[in-house]
Amino acid sequence: MTRTVTDLEDTIAAIATPPGTAGIAVVRISGSEALHCAADVFDGRTDPRNAPSHTLHHGFVRAADGSRLDEVVLALYRAPHSYTGEDCTEFFCHGGVMVSRAVLDRVLEAGARHALPGEFTRRAFLNGRMDLAQAEAVADLIHAQSAAALRASMRQLDGRLSQPVRGLREQLIRCASLLELGLDFAEEGIEAYSTDEMRHDLDDIRDRIAALLATFDGGRVIREGLKVVITGPPNAGKSSLLNALLGMERAIVTDTPGTTRDYIEEAVRLEGTLVRLVDTAGLRPAADEVEREGIARAGEQLREADLICLVVDAADGDTDDRSVASLVRAIASLGGKEERIVVLANKCDLPPRGTLRELDPIAVSARTGEGIPRLVERIAAEARARTAPTEGAETLVTNARHAECLRRAHAALERARRAWHEGLTEECIAADVRSAADAVGEIIGAVTTEDVLNAIFSRFCIGK
Repeated sequence: MTRTVTDLEDTIAAIATPPGTAGIAVVRISGSEALHCAADVFDGRTDPRNAPSHTLHHGFVRAADGSRLDEVVLALYRAPHSYTGEDCTEFFCHGGVMVSRAVLDRVLEAGARHALPGEFTRRAFLNGRMDLAQAEAVADLIHAQSAAALRASMRQLDGRLSQPVRGLREQLIRCASLLELGLDFAEEGIEAYSTDEMRHDLDDIRDRIAALLATFDGGRVIREGLKVVITGPPNAGKSSLLNALLGMERAIVTDTPGTTRDYIEEAVRLEGTLVRLVDTAGLRPAADEVEREGIARAGEQLREADLICLVVDAADGDTDDRSVASLVRAIASLGGKEERIVVLANKCDLPPRGTLRELDPIAVSARTGEGIPRLVERIAAEARARTAPTEGAETLVTNARHAECLRRAHAALERARRAWHEGLTEECIAADVRSAADAVGEIIGAVTTEDVLNAIFSRFCIGK
């Protein structure tokens, strides 16, 4: 019979720590047979099947022939008081690829199957130990690359997003129910609700959803980092600038125009801020199909940029306000926002030949490092400006999926509002309100599909 990740009758196991040499490794087991699997391989003073929950036991893991594989500590958690909500055990064995794999293989021989990515957390969600937003926060917590991202993930794991979302959904369901109830009593002349109060309630819910959405721009920067795209004409020094900001030779630098055909992305912390630097293909008429594709990909990056560093060669006599303005228009034609463009006059260590007077560029030298601190401060200031509205916020939207759910809920309430003003039936209005409730419910997993769950948990590591 084909097994699926939703088959909760399986007992699953996996190594829950990164591969490599370490002090310890953890082999995790979860499911109805977790205690029996542990008992089959564990040799200690206590039989795990008879041990109380939340206890530790010293012993050995034995191979099928009775020989000792490793000295371990066994942790035992009984349902429902475990991470997954099921019986769960963990072997703390010696770190190392061979020994941890040997312990896992022995557990698999005892009847468990290898867990898929995110399957332990998926079970925690399916067993009601956490909602979907909290489950996603687990992955965000693991992948957090800044202190702010770590705090945001912990707040979401604590339910700071789930609680208001759950409240919004309950209110929307109540409003939809009253609207539908009004249809049943309409012929009898009985009002199931006050029209003014209902409109006020729906407007209030819509405004609260809009307020949550307003935190997403800053929340996204906290979670993913500020996206800074480096662009400009060939040989202006874009790749050299990327290397200077990273402090390493990441991109190939030559005098040959068009060296960068695809974009290069690297993460770096600048003044404590996580920044995603993207070096793109030079802006010029494409010489071949490969370069055309590179410029098209650069356009995708420019559309998503939080800040665009337009690098021009200050030592080139052809560089002037007119030529740079033409480059700005080219960036705009590719989808980049003009208000996010910062002009960098590179090669300021060489005698200036260009004439830039109107655009107030930042003078830098990717070769000597001159002007780089000023650029770093400009990037950090942009990050602070983006995240300032979210500082101290109890509820913060950091996830693009959550933001999309909120957008759909807000749009549904806007449709309901228009339907009311246009005199449409309560049935039409109630349908839009129900749609809003469903969209909000998707955030916490009250309404979801198998495809959504697969997409979410596939980004988890195995063992979590």
